[in-house]
Amino acid sequence: MSAQPEPSWAWLGLLKWSLTHVDGTVPSEESPNFKQMSKEDRKFLEEVMKNGIINEGERMTFILKHLVAFLDTLKASNETITTTTPTTTPTATTTTTADAQHKLAQEDKFDIPSGEGVTETALSTEEIEKLLQELQDIVEQIDFAKSFMAMGGTAFLLGCASQTKSVPQSIRAQCLAVLGTLNQNNPAVQQKMLEEGNIPKLIDLFFAEYLQTNSCTIIQARALQAMSCSIRNHHMAEQIFCMNQEGRKMIEAALGLYSHDLKERLEPAKQPLPKPSDTMRKKALFFLQALITSDSADSDRISLFANAIQYAATRFVDSSNEDNSDIRETTLSMLTRILDQKKNVNVVLDAKEYLIDLGIKCITKLRRFDGEEKQMVEEELRLWELLISQLAKAARDEVTSSQKG
Repeated sequence: MSAQPEPSWAWLGLLKWSLTHVDGTVPSEESPNFKQMSKEDRKFLEEVMKNGIINEGERMTFILKHLVAFLDTLKASNETITTTTPTTTPTATTTTTADAQHKLAQEDKFDIPSGEGVTETALSTEEIEKLLQELQDIVEQIDFAKSFMAMGGTAFLLGCASQTKSVPQSIRAQCLAVLGTLNQNNPAVQQKMLEEGNIPKLIDLFFAEYLQTNSCTIIQARALQAMSCSIRNHHMAEQIFCMNQEGRKMIEAALGLYSHDLKERLEPAKQPLPKPSDTMRKKALFFLQALITSDSADSDRISLFANAIQYAATRFVDSSNEDNSDIRETTLSMLTRILDQKKNVNVVLDAKEYLIDLGIKCITKLRRFDGEEKQMVEEELRLWELLISQLAKAARDEVTSSQKG
């Protein structure tokens, strides 16, 4: 950690200077303590502004140069590792990250980034992670997100995240986090993701991780989050994703639908998938709820997710087998919203008997709490009472010919 203060603290000095010269209630020249700024004061403030403001466009370029250098290093290291058999005379050689970077620099294959705060020492994985986190902060701003996209940013992030053998998992995961932020509430970037055909690529990345690691990792959770950010609130993207069978399986797998010895097993997996983490299930529930309750959702879309909805309805609301209160509340909220919007209530009413029986027991139990415990379960109790009321009033939808088919 640098001993020098962050450059942004210069704004605090600027604010202090302003507060001593103006009171903020009248125009500056009418303030009691106002005095005309001298040339020296103006020069001082210009210097503060110059050194205290980070040009995020330049900073983004600076970060990307480091990332390119780091990835080139990994690629070179991978290519220069020599494997030998025990009977071979030459000794196996392994090129370290630092050695490979300086070797490449000497061969003029790339320039090691230089500038303020930068040395020619190869950056560590942890340092690259921090740069990616900084990049994530920068692309939260729509204009910088568009600039990054125009530079081929989406292809870069997906490509890096897909490098399972060369790139550390933490770097791949952070690339997916940046991709999610890049797309969040940004229609222009979401549209570009569609045009580049990146929806199938994210789905493939999600399932490839299962097959390669036979475990549930942060990569799947981040891929799901990136997909959610790329799809939500974009009408065309939602339609395309929902019609994609593999996309629906992505949500089902993230909920845990294929983590049991069920008849419906995810191909080409030969055995149940590992149980997803609570984090992944929360993300999957949030994504599912967004898709089936969006303005563009209709009865047919809800029917496509019937398996996922009914799986959650029968497994995620009973505290005896689901100890995560957030997951229980999110599931209850989703079910009440489906009944409230009346686009396809049958998908919930198919589990009506189970839900009413369980709901009565849960309401009785939750009403017994008092004090702080009562406050903690208030929302879950409210949702159960609302759901039971809606189930009692709901009438089944007429099944159309298209739904029968």
